[in-house]
Amino acid sequence: MKNNLITFTLLGAAALLMGGCQTTRTASFPGHDYNTVFKNAVSGLCSEKKLLVYKADKARGVIWVQGRGIFANPPETPVILSKASDGSASARITVPGMNNPWPDRMLELITGNLPAAKQGVSKSPGKRTLEDDSDLDLEKQKLELEKQKLQLEKDKFEFEKQKQKGK
Repeated sequence: MKNNLITFTLLGAAALLMGGCQTTRTASFPGHDYNTVFKNAVSGLCSEKKLLVYKADKARGVIWVQGRGIFANPPETPVILSKASDGSASARITVPGMNNPWPDRMLELITGNLPAAKQGVSKSPGKRTLEDDSDLDLEKQKLELEKQKLQLEKDKFEFEKQKQKGK
């Protein structure tokens, strides 16, 4: 009787997997462009040692992933990335099985690998605010410091050159 119960449980689980029950998850990334999301999705999915990313097509927006193990890991699964009209991206993952945890794990890998997005209200390109001016000033200061650093390196190089000629 015990063996029959285990057999029926395994057959029922296999029937659910093959019978069309699927888990689908979708996530959108409003603060990121498509190229950034695609690049970080591939590297995030590659970071999971139980997953194998074996094909990534940026033009079509499909990343093919499969599990390295036989039973607990996902079968061949496409991660579909799409570009919105505003330049942001979204990801959709469908895996066989009811309440399968792998789509959630994959989305966590993708989002965990993305850099922080700028939050807040989008501004029209024609209007400038005080915050924009302070950002520009900060960028100008960074560029000026970088310019001074390069000049110092150039002077150091010239000094070393003159020193070698003097010997």
